[in-house]
Amino acid sequence: MWSWFLARLKGIGNFFASFVIFIVLLPLFFSVVGMFSQPRLPTEMVLTLDLRNGLPDSPRMNFFSEGQNVGSVVDAVTALAAAEKDDRVKGAFIRIGNGGMSPAAAQELRAAFKSFRAKGKFVIAHAQGFYSSGMGDYMLASVANEIWMQPVSEMSTTGVASTTMFLRGLLDKINAVPQFEQRFEYKHAANVYTEKDYTPAHREATTRLLESVFESSTAMIAQDRKRTRDEIVALINSAPHLTREALDAKLIDKQGYDDEALDAALAKAGDEAETKSISEYFSMVGHPWRVPGAPGIAFIHGDGVIMDGTSESGSFGADPTIGGDTVAKAFRNATEDDEVKAILFRVNSPGGSAIASDQILDAVKKAQKAGKKVVISMGDVAASGGYYVSLSADRIFAHETTITGSIGVLSGKIVTTGAFALLGIDTKAIGVGTNALMQSDTQPFTPEQLEKFRKGVDQIYDDFTQKVAAGRKMELAKLREVAKGRVWTGADAKARGLVDEFGGFRAALEATKALAGIPADSDINLIEYPRKRNPFEELAEAFGTTAEVVRAAAVLSEITGSEPVAGLARQLREQRLQGEAPQARMPEQKVE
Repeated sequence: MWSWFLARLKGIGNFFASFVIFIVLLPLFFSVVGMFSQPRLPTEMVLTLDLRNGLPDSPRMNFFSEGQNVGSVVDAVTALAAAEKDDRVKGAFIRIGNGGMSPAAAQELRAAFKSFRAKGKFVIAHAQGFYSSGMGDYMLASVANEIWMQPVSEMSTTGVASTTMFLRGLLDKINAVPQFEQRFEYKHAANVYTEKDYTPAHREATTRLLESVFESSTAMIAQDRKRTRDEIVALINSAPHLTREALDAKLIDKQGYDDEALDAALAKAGDEAETKSISEYFSMVGHPWRVPGAPGIAFIHGDGVIMDGTSESGSFGADPTIGGDTVAKAFRNATEDDEVKAILFRVNSPGGSAIASDQILDAVKKAQKAGKKVVISMGDVAASGGYYVSLSADRIFAHETTITGSIGVLSGKIVTTGAFALLGIDTKAIGVGTNALMQSDTQPFTPEQLEKFRKGVDQIYDDFTQKVAAGRKMELAKLREVAKGRVWTGADAKARGLVDEFGGFRAALEATKALAGIPADSDINLIEYPRKRNPFEELAEAFGTTAEVVRAAAVLSEITGSEPVAGLARQLREQRLQGEAPQARMPEQKVE
């Protein structure tokens, strides 16, 4: 009896020991096999990029869709920089038209495709229709050699607009009382709670913002379509246009379905040409600016609302955030790294915490004091706190359509006890200390509290404007004329001294090289801070396990056929192809 039991126990032990060995050795087996079975790129290819839903500024980890990272604007620009020097790449085929492209992101990709075309490559764009009234999609499509549109469709590119929903009337009906302080009249984010219509300053700033975007967009479209700006404006003012009308007006070049446009691109590329997505291509050729041993430039990516604490990467569909601790530490590490000659900071943020913004700015200044030049590349938006963290940089780059400025302060609360009372809910609060309930939404500010509150807002505004004036080397009085919380486009901000140059990530990178004393034609090693977390670490953090457990599960899923987790294993293989260099994973008183 005992011998049978011991034999069974030994058998179970052997089974688990074998299983553990299997788990340990299987990744090694796949690694060895992968060395001999890596996919190869075709000798003639057309790169494909679907932009119908736009691209985020920084990469998003998408665990459950074929195990691939969602692309980003910066990744696409980088991949196109590699492709333009690759003789195997003949051209690109892009799909567009659903209204997914913001004007600034469209500008950034437009510049990348113009550089791509300058090397003898072609670009064909296909739209099933230009469904959005905005300018971003068509502005980007205009860079193509040919614009195709599906028959019996519509081109709805009619201009630039903004809609604001004012909630003051609702708050009055439910007895909720908004109490906000803004510095100054153009800091209008809280107007949705305090007003029932645009104030003169709010209307003026919003109108000018839209006019500036329209002016820049139509000028670029006119340049790409070889028309006068007046002609383009007239055509947009007479829109929407049906496919046939758009073709007759030479706003598009051909009508046809997506497969027909793709076939045309392949025929143009050559008889043996094949398609390859830009993300696949990028994962296989590697990063063009990541050359070990070359002079180092640090790259820090800040994407999202600025908050205290650590950054969030935007996995599982969440919005990314810029954590003050994370980004400040990234600057400190880059400052201490002797390999780093300069720092490129990508900022895509509408603002957020004043305290976290100041923490990041302090780290930027300490990097500069240590001899590291800092260059800012602004994305779609770098306003309020997003401008605050940028203000001391040696050079600031923005697109003409970037939203920036908003040098001001907004803070306050909504007293909700009256609203709850309508539902029969009585909210009572007890505080020990004269101002213990000062920030509570159960009662309004007392006159004494309101005075203290206003002093705090004034202090932040004074500090903000003084730092901008010092960073931009402007007289304080002159700076305060263009501050007042007003939002500007990059075009208007440059005219007022708030930014230095027009351009995106690539232009800013070239400027960073120059400031670091690196010859323009020299290789660089772009070191990303903090280190990029791999998919297993992302998933492990989300579910509170370890990266090793997730990695083992992914390997097993390749055998068991579990597709969602199998995607993680595919990402592991892609990481081997790309290499595992560090990367930034970006995204109260408020600076908004």
